[in-house]
Amino acid sequence: MANIQKTMGVVLKTMPFKESSLIASILTRRFGKIKVIAKGVRRPKSKFCGALELFSLDEIIFYKRESKEIYTLSDASIVDHFERIREFPQKVNGAMVLCEFFDKTLPAEEVDDKSFAFLLSFLNRLQTIGESAIKSLVFCHLIKVLSGAGVRPHLENCVRCHQLISYDNKRIDFSIGAGGLVCDKHFDDTVVFFSDETVNLMRQIYNNENIHIDNDSLSEIEGFIPDYLYYHLNGIVLNSLKHLNKM
Repeated sequence: MANIQKTMGVVLKTMPFKESSLIASILTRRFGKIKVIAKGVRRPKSKFCGALELFSLDEIIFYKRESKEIYTLSDASIVDHFERIREFPQKVNGAMVLCEFFDKTLPAEEVDDKSFAFLLSFLNRLQTIGESAIKSLVFCHLIKVLSGAGVRPHLENCVRCHQLISYDNKRIDFSIGAGGLVCDKHFDDTVVFFSDETVNLMRQIYNNENIHIDNDSLSEIEGFIPDYLYYHLNGIVLNSLKHLNKM
């Protein structure tokens, strides 16, 4: 039997369905990530009126059925369209990176108000910054969400033997495969090199400090994030991140 539900949600992804409909992946406040079918949404006079554009914050009403994996969207109204993001293609790309991350990593229908609040906070911050700060903001938030995904990098000492890491040579070994810093004894073929500034920046990010990533550290972080995601999160690839890296 249908159970009518109302909640707030951010549109993570859409895909065409038949001639005039869409299937949307939405991160909701009350139900976690759900999939809904919006019938007739691509018709010119659709009642949804643009509510299912990517990263829109909507109030949605849908029919929840226990035996279904995709629910029927009954109504959707825009709460925040994030117009100041849509004015800049680079900001749109930045918003898509976090939306794609949550769409590909969050399990279906597990209540996760922290991820919902995190994404909203990111979108609100993205609206206010200058174009030169977009990359820094996106990668800062990507590093943060690794913790929520259960794959936070180990940055305190050697991830294998817990020996303190020497900073004397200003080059620190980070093993993508092991998921953290490694000493000379545990060097492997997935090691990338970080400066001590980059390691300290990532530590500051996990201490919830509001920081700007400088260009040198940003280059190091850009280089390791795609491989780290692929290795530790079931081979995921963020296609939107490829475009951000070309900025």
